[in-house]
Amino acid sequence: MKNYFTRLKQNCSTPTFIFWWIFRILMLYAFVAGFFKKPFDITDPLQVGANFLCMFLWEIFMLLPEKNTFRHVTPGFQTLFIPGIFVASFGGKFLNLYYETRFLDTFLHGWGGFLCVFFGYELACALLKKEKKTAPLSLILFASVGFSFIGSTLWEVFEFSFDQIAGMMGDYPGDSQHWSFLLAQGTPKELTLFDPLVPERWAIMDIMGDMVLNVIGAALGYVALIVYPYRHKGKNKIDFSFDSAEKETVVAVK
Repeated sequence: MKNYFTRLKQNCSTPTFIFWWIFRILMLYAFVAGFFKKPFDITDPLQVGANFLCMFLWEIFMLLPEKNTFRHVTPGFQTLFIPGIFVASFGGKFLNLYYETRFLDTFLHGWGGFLCVFFGYELACALLKKEKKTAPLSLILFASVGFSFIGSTLWEVFEFSFDQIAGMMGDYPGDSQHWSFLLAQGTPKELTLFDPLVPERWAIMDIMGDMVLNVIGAALGYVALIVYPYRHKGKNKIDFSFDSAEKETVVAVK
């Protein structure tokens, strides 16, 4: 355990930990307060609690053996990840801002597409570091954008599946997709990103708006990494020192 905490300290700065724990403490408050909300809804503390645990993803990665790809992921992705979880869970679920504000869901889907590009970039670079391989930056960025599209699609599949299961278990289907025009009617959420024209098209326009925002977020993430591919420069640069040795071997064989 001592080696584990030493590993955390060596790979992550104290200000970063403080930044993370500001959000974690607020999430703990929302988790406890969820049991006292009137009317009580068990999904409030359950969702907040599950998202709170997700805020420790990087620390969980550091528990893995060194041969595991996730062990080589830097903490930077979690610094981007935690505020998004906080806004979605504390703001969206605990404060019910999904329906109280028009653009919260819009922001979160754009941010999700953006973040998934960075996580895909981290995974690709971590895999290269573990395997002691190299690849063109253009190929890594292409894979990163692909990861974002996969992640965004799987999230929509998860939300759809959750709502279907909730509908089979209760009298009313779940609303994790925020697809219900009846719940949105009379709230700022009624005005979707694209005009549904008729109420019957509200749900499909809402979900397609989410997909469009995922694409926009992914495109912005791609541009950001073109401007600053941080795993290819600075202190977090992947160690490609093995490349020169491999090239010398190839030359010798020729």
